[in-house]
Amino acid sequence: MSSTLLSDDDVRTLLVAVGADPDIAAVDYDRTFEDLDLDSLARAEFAARLKDRTRVDIEDQLSALSTPNEARRLALAGAGTAR
Repeated sequence: MSSTLLSDDDVRTLLVAVGADPDIAAVDYDRTFEDLDLDSLARAEFAARLKDRTRVDIEDQLSALSTPNEARRLALAGAGTAR
């Protein structure tokens, strides 16, 4: 996967891998991790998997009130500045 592109399917795959409902859809990516019933361990694992794909560490920037779309934007912004 390119570090400059993280599709909705990529985000879904990451979320399901850390315990999100398999029926999660892109419309849910603006819901908080808390609303998605993903705890701090799931957020840390999501951030680690995102780092594996984008080479950008955003774990310290995520909270229960963060959303998957915010995480994606942070990772993509970081990937754009990492050279």
